[in-house]
Amino acid sequence: MRSLFSSAPRLSARAQSFLLFLATVLLLFAWGLWHSDLNREWLLAVHASHMGPAGVWIFLTQGGDAGVVLLLLLLLGRSSRQGAALALKGFLIGSVVSPLLKMWWAVPRPLMAIDPLLLNPMGNPPGSANAMPSGHALAVSTLVCLIVLMYPSLMRRKAVFLPLILGGLVVAFSRVVVGAHWPADVLAGIGLGIWIAWLAMQSEKLWPWTSFLNTRPGNWLLLILEVGLSVFIVVTAPAEHAAVAAMVVVAVMGLLGAGSRYLGLRHQGAKG
Repeated sequence: MRSLFSSAPRLSARAQSFLLFLATVLLLFAWGLWHSDLNREWLLAVHASHMGPAGVWIFLTQGGDAGVVLLLLLLLGRSSRQGAALALKGFLIGSVVSPLLKMWWAVPRPLMAIDPLLLNPMGNPPGSANAMPSGHALAVSTLVCLIVLMYPSLMRRKAVFLPLILGGLVVAFSRVVVGAHWPADVLAGIGLGIWIAWLAMQSEKLWPWTSFLNTRPGNWLLLILEVGLSVFIVVTAPAEHAAVAAMVVVAVMGLLGAGSRYLGLRHQGAKG
């Protein structure tokens, strides 16, 4: 596994340009879709279809929770020198961009704009006026892009890269299925997630955090953060059993990762 997870976060200029072009196209298309009847028609078409058990979609949609994404990035970025820095910066940038855009656009969610009888909501999707962009789609898009930036060699391993992309798209699409967002919100979130991952990489070049986070105090900080996130996502999990199950799975992974980090710190202390 070390050979797979050992690359520095470097993508060619051409690859970066393509990703940013794709992100911009998605944002423009999302804006146009929002002003089109297709946005409503696509949403209603999804809810008129049999999409499978609600529990499955409620479980999957938790993968776009911001706390879950940060915890997963900290775990998956352990073998990348800049993994922790990129994870934290991506999370912080997204935590600022997403709420600001939601307040600026103040787009009503589907349950506010459409007769609930025409929808098939799953779980307890919000019905407030903060739909655009989808925070979950933004977070999972950032997660996928940052993993690629941490480990560019994944792009040459289709058996890993394609399921990663597909999984991210399914989690983003789940926001439409559960009734929390319009299709345009999800597309905008995906586009913004790509931009945020790129900004996190550029930020690390200009103001690097990697040196500190790779020190002993930095690892203690990450350990505390992993434990805190593991507890937080379980305590704040939605009431649905599928949602709780998803959060518990991620929390267990987080605690195992924190335990591994603690053992590593103890080993370093013993050697010192």
